[in-house]
Amino acid sequence: MLAEVTIGLSWPMLGAVVAGLTLVYLVILRPIYNVYFHPLRKYPGPKLLMDIHTKYGPIVRVGPNELSYAIPEVWDDVYGRYRAGKRKENQKPSWYLSKDANDILSAATGDHGRMRKILSNGFTTNAMLEQEPAIAGYVDLLILRLKERAEDGKAAIDLWQWFVYCLFDVTGDLAFGEPFGCLRESMMHPWISFVLNNIKLTYIILLCTRIPFFFFFAPVLATIKLVREYAQHRKVLRETVDRRLALNVERPDLVQVMLTQKDGLKMSQEEIYSNAVTLTLAGAETTASALSGIMYMLASYPEVKAKLMKELQDAFKSEDEINMRSAMQLRYLAAVIDETFRYHPPGPNALWRTTPPEGNWILGDFIPGNTIVGIPHHVMYRSEANFKRADEFIPERWLADSKTSGFSTDRREGFHPFSYGPRNCIGLNLANAEMRFILARVLRNFDVEVTQQSRGWMDKQRSYLMWEKGGLYMYLKPKYSGSGASS
Repeated sequence: MLAEVTIGLSWPMLGAVVAGLTLVYLVILRPIYNVYFHPLRKYPGPKLLMDIHTKYGPIVRVGPNELSYAIPEVWDDVYGRYRAGKRKENQKPSWYLSKDANDILSAATGDHGRMRKILSNGFTTNAMLEQEPAIAGYVDLLILRLKERAEDGKAAIDLWQWFVYCLFDVTGDLAFGEPFGCLRESMMHPWISFVLNNIKLTYIILLCTRIPFFFFFAPVLATIKLVREYAQHRKVLRETVDRRLALNVERPDLVQVMLTQKDGLKMSQEEIYSNAVTLTLAGAETTASALSGIMYMLASYPEVKAKLMKELQDAFKSEDEINMRSAMQLRYLAAVIDETFRYHPPGPNALWRTTPPEGNWILGDFIPGNTIVGIPHHVMYRSEANFKRADEFIPERWLADSKTSGFSTDRREGFHPFSYGPRNCIGLNLANAEMRFILARVLRNFDVEVTQQSRGWMDKQRSYLMWEKGGLYMYLKPKYSGSGASS
């Protein structure tokens, strides 16, 4: 019958019929299937992207085969380890990974475990103490540069920019064996500018990789330019690692860790190259972003700042007493950091996972194979179902007795700003130590006030892979004279 119909059609007419049938499928049949017959049809989902979790609840179907969760109990089911007889580990989607899979973020389960076991030696307490003199040297230089530019609190200083300088110099030293020279030269390294200036475009390309149809709408010239510049910067970064490898000396950095075998496990040279870049990006941008967010909140909440300053004054009689160990003992500083991470997490979006082809069980429900699942941090932490007065900045919620305080209903078990499970952030202890140390040093030296230009700084940010943010301009009034430690 079909043959008889097609024989009577010209090629143009046949093409029109095929196009018409395709249009009917895409516009009518597929949406009907997705809404009424898809295995995920029981989960609510919006027709338009709005404030979806507030409107639809803690589990939302945000795409034909994608679920978004904002329930504390779900962390283990989405990001947890393989459990025999219960579930397999949900893997990262292929479109979310680098093609060569040579770094710890993109590696398959077996390779990831090998790399993490090797790298873990670089993030122990002993390793941090060995790295502390180098880190302290960059923080000393940061304080000096800020004092040079403060003009007794009259100059507007982009604190975000200076935190970027400091953190990329620190992580560059640890991951490549040499800093990027940002603090020394008081300017942004070209590679760092390249990364920060292309956050939005990188995210667009990631979405295009997931849904190739979107490539038709991608900015072609900008994409070509991005690819070319990436290749150039990659070559320079590999040469930097090669210089460190050629030294053939032991120093307390991550290159040395990656060169050292552990239990017969080792890394290839390509893996060393890729992990040096990955660890630098992951360790520097997010920590600089967190520090900037904390300083902004302190300047915006004078009563919180005053309470923190009293803790610093009571704890340290001189700046010489501030080190990574002593700063870790500051309870109110820890509460301020946690509350900032809750209120404005450096990584606001979900870290996507895909259920295995045979499906998986999540919160007691069977989820079909190849379903995208994730937990958006910002949604989880700003939900009134999880945190009382969720839209208010209240560091005291992290100090109060959970049984007697007004925040006894807070679902702290849902708070995982460094992610969860076998692929959580390997550098979380180092990041925590760096943040406490840098904040204690900066606040010991300066009183901070946000400029009119940067009021509403957080509200203006857009979320892509990370926050796309403008400069954080603040007034820094020096408290003590001199560029070194003071009493």
